[in-house]
Amino acid sequence: MRKFLVVLVCTVATGWVLCQPALSQSDLDDDSHPLQNRDRQAYIVPIAAIGVPGTSDANPFVNFDQARVDTKLQLLFVSSRSSSAVAILDALTDRKVGETPAVFAGVGIDSPHSGPDGNVVAGHYLFAGDYPSTVRVFDLGASLTSPPEVAEINTGGMYRADEMDYDPVDQVVIVSNGDSTPAFVTLISSTTFKIVKQVTFDGTNGTPDTSQGGIGSVLYDSRTKKFLISIPEVGSDLTAGAVAVMDPVTGQVTQVFSGLNNCMPSGMAQGPGDNVLVTCDPGFPAPDPVQFAPRTYVINGSTGAILADLTQVGGVDYGAYNPADHHYYLGARDFFTSPTATTASPVLGVINADTNEWIENYPTGTDAHSVTVNPVNNQIFVPIENPNPLCGSLPGCVSVFTDTHRADRW
Repeated sequence: MRKFLVVLVCTVATGWVLCQPALSQSDLDDDSHPLQNRDRQAYIVPIAAIGVPGTSDANPFVNFDQARVDTKLQLLFVSSRSSSAVAILDALTDRKVGETPAVFAGVGIDSPHSGPDGNVVAGHYLFAGDYPSTVRVFDLGASLTSPPEVAEINTGGMYRADEMDYDPVDQVVIVSNGDSTPAFVTLISSTTFKIVKQVTFDGTNGTPDTSQGGIGSVLYDSRTKKFLISIPEVGSDLTAGAVAVMDPVTGQVTQVFSGLNNCMPSGMAQGPGDNVLVTCDPGFPAPDPVQFAPRTYVINGSTGAILADLTQVGGVDYGAYNPADHHYYLGARDFFTSPTATTASPVLGVINADTNEWIENYPTGTDAHSVTVNPVNNQIFVPIENPNPLCGSLPGCVSVFTDTHRADRW
């Protein structure tokens, strides 16, 4: 109720975006800050840096997976491998709230052996992926500062349970085991925590063959009421990417959207209308830096028709859509500026979701691959590994950005 009242007051008094949080942890909105002076002409600017619960100078924030805002709860969840927990922050005030128990695998030999990974809120429960092949469930209704673990679900694979999303209509959480060979997804009841269906993507029963490239991510499309699953590589064709459409109740793959080529589809985000952002991440270095030059697709989520093929940003793991400013934001950790580049140039990409035109790339830092947004206060959150000037004196942080042109719309 407290958050609802705060949102209501801010909405009535200032039209959402002028209601800004107290930025006491590390306020970057200062003329003396070098980033501010450098980027006065940028579309977005960093305005704050939030310390991540469970990390410190002795245990810096250096490894993480997904960051995700739940707009109903107005909470930001950060899968912090550095602290072997999911950190919880207030997405409205940019303050620390708490963290789950440190029960996750933490930093392993590589991402498939690490956790926490993807996360999603279903009702008042937080679901989060872990290694080995485990989905952990925490009760946010019991506590936000330290929500107790109430379920541990084994999905039956060898590596991490990774990306996930939630279908609130059928009360089903989808979880991908994208690193398995072949990859598979698990449908879990958000009320009983029981597995209701598992589907292997091996080229049978209408599924694409993922034996070479696995699964990129999963998305619940609230307009079609279907799950979308991104496929980096169909069969043995390195250049052929696709998105599969799945019925949340039956688990049947009903369509496969092909043609997302020279991409290796990774993250997805539901945009305006029927549009869906599909990001591309061939890694760095790319298998062929000319053939797999940076690109990002926008497709129709109902038909699979390709609406845009942008080449100004790529190497993106996660993308997010902000309905407050009608823009996509892209965590491009593997972006490179030329085929001969010897290092990646990580950026936060910005795309106009109404016109599907690229706006800018804002430099971030090593492994800055996750991004999420809060449309209530028009803020963009990007986890940043230590060290990085975006974090000021903090040992790694969640960097907070906002739209510099927000006042022009009101």
